[in-house]
Amino acid sequence: GDGCGHTLLTPHSGTLSSKNYPGTYPNHTACRWQLRAPPGTSLLLAFGDVDLEPSERCARSSLLLADPHAGTAYGPYCRNAGPATPLLVTNSSAVTVLFNSTSHRSGRGLLLSYATSQHPGRGEHPLGMQRPPPRAGVYCPAGCKDIDGDIWGNPSQGYRDTSVLCKAAVHAGVIADELGGQVTLSREKGITLYESAFANGLHSKRGSLSEKRLIFHKACCLPLPACGDVLEVAAFNASSWWHEVDALGQDRSWVAERAVLGTAGHSWAAEPGSKAAWLELDLGTRRNVTGIITKGSSEPYDYYVTSYRVSSSRDGKNWRPYRGSTGHKDKVFEGNTDSRGEVSNAFIPPIVARYIR
Repeated sequence: GDGCGHTLLTPHSGTLSSKNYPGTYPNHTACRWQLRAPPGTSLLLAFGDVDLEPSERCARSSLLLADPHAGTAYGPYCRNAGPATPLLVTNSSAVTVLFNSTSHRSGRGLLLSYATSQHPGRGEHPLGMQRPPPRAGVYCPAGCKDIDGDIWGNPSQGYRDTSVLCKAAVHAGVIADELGGQVTLSREKGITLYESAFANGLHSKRGSLSEKRLIFHKACCLPLPACGDVLEVAAFNASSWWHEVDALGQDRSWVAERAVLGTAGHSWAAEPGSKAAWLELDLGTRRNVTGIITKGSSEPYDYYVTSYRVSSSRDGKNWRPYRGSTGHKDKVFEGNTDSRGEVSNAFIPPIVARYIR
């Protein structure tokens, strides 16, 4: 009877949906979500979609919101008795979300997000479905990476303005999907073609001409250096490297120095069969590292790394694993799926270190 779909709940924001959304939700299911905000704050709920088969008093399928402490209830909601506004402002720091269905034939189900009174944005829908004004600050809830909807473009050129805003923000690396956060963006003149890219665990699509596009602005942590600069590497090191001898007896060294992005020919490769291989970058001095781009080696082999972890050090001796915004366990980054394309991953929060592995 589990009617729960995509769910990501944090103390300050979150996103949830019925099972199979945006496909038809299943029959005879029930789901209960408990939303809890920090004491002294109140919850703001945004209805991204409530498409439950209509029936008298929403008897066949219903969405009900309840404040267990004050005894206040909102709903029940379904297609013929939907929420009066897309944004519900409560006076409670705790809300129970109840979703139930009996036998039905149609309906996408529900998509709901929430934020707290600390992060209301500027009158924008927290899911970011609405088109922003020329310059805007919007609060995006946690869990937008897996909501329904497409994005066109990439972090460097911007996004077609019909893209799902907060999903594009995760792709651009300005917020972490695990926590959400405030984003600053502008609407600027559109371009002829939006190139697709794989970044931060999301694929964007190749898109055509649009009048406007969305540009996300990264706020760097002063007095650290500005974001967007490619950092120079003073020296490379590795756990091992492959000394290849080809069929003609010629040597080819896949040494660490060949790991520079854009190097012609072969790249770095660890010795075949080696375990827990690592590549180390010495940045020369302590730097603010906000992201990484990886690519495989297509010459002469179709080599690439599918996933990896990152650790950092300020002295080259004591190493700290990167755990991302949650800090609970070592973060595993999604790498490449072929040897041709580049894949971007953002560090949120940034890494401040001289050495990166």
